[in-house]
Amino acid sequence: MLRHHASPEIPLLVHVSSASVMSGFVVYNCTVSSLTSKKSWSVSFRYSELDAFRIFFIKTCFIIFIKIKKFLETQWTCHDPNCLGSCQAVREIISAFFPKKCLPILSSFQGVVTSRKLKFEVVLTHLLRCVLLPVSAMKCRHARQNLPGNIFEFLGVKSDADRRSVLQVFIDNYQDVTNAIHKKDLRHSNSTTVGCMVCLCDVNLAHGHQQCDNSLTVLPCKHMFHRKCVFQWLLFQTHCPVCRIRVCPKGVTNHCRSKRHAVQWWLSDFDGDLLHPPISKS
Repeated sequence: MLRHHASPEIPLLVHVSSASVMSGFVVYNCTVSSLTSKKSWSVSFRYSELDAFRIFFIKTCFIIFIKIKKFLETQWTCHDPNCLGSCQAVREIISAFFPKKCLPILSSFQGVVTSRKLKFEVVLTHLLRCVLLPVSAMKCRHARQNLPGNIFEFLGVKSDADRRSVLQVFIDNYQDVTNAIHKKDLRHSNSTTVGCMVCLCDVNLAHGHQQCDNSLTVLPCKHMFHRKCVFQWLLFQTHCPVCRIRVCPKGVTNHCRSKRHAVQWWLSDFDGDLLHPPISKS
């Protein structure tokens, strides 16, 4: 059973705060909060397919909620039987917890609205878990390229800083803490570039940590990479791709198995606060 409460270890928290009964349908109002930027915003959506002729995204981010399930099943996850991730498990888990359809006349009943609010929150929290924690789903390249961006767009997450996974936030904070040490080391180096061990292209050491795709990112083990290259890796791994040393505190591996025995795993309950790591005195 998925835990339905919001985990403080996820950089983004989502809460289906209220529901408004309109003429013939119900609009669900959702509050999204970023633990890193301390910002919050609201998006609204409706379950019904009565207005399915509308475009997927409207200017105010009002979205027909049922479409997120359809896009998840058909476009955002792969159907490769040899999937390296857990696309099948993600689809089955979301399908199991997604609110069931009911007669339109019943959709505005208080019991139905309350039940749907809780289930929507479980679904949205699990989708955020799929893209913000180290998770098996992101081992699939197709899911890695399609799932995060679409979920963030659905929830109105516009800032790149708010779209970072928990390990990406942790490593960015590590850069800020050790930036002065890195600059001192670079001043004593005769080299201006170093090879990224993921793409094997040069990283300009002079750029330092600028939070752009090609900027220098140094892991705690001192290996250096392009920020974009190592950030893709950190979506599903917790160790350095070169030396295999763990880059963050230990976490607990959670497993969720569907009725068809498809398995998804993710890491949480880390030994320490990854969103606000303590400053090292060494």
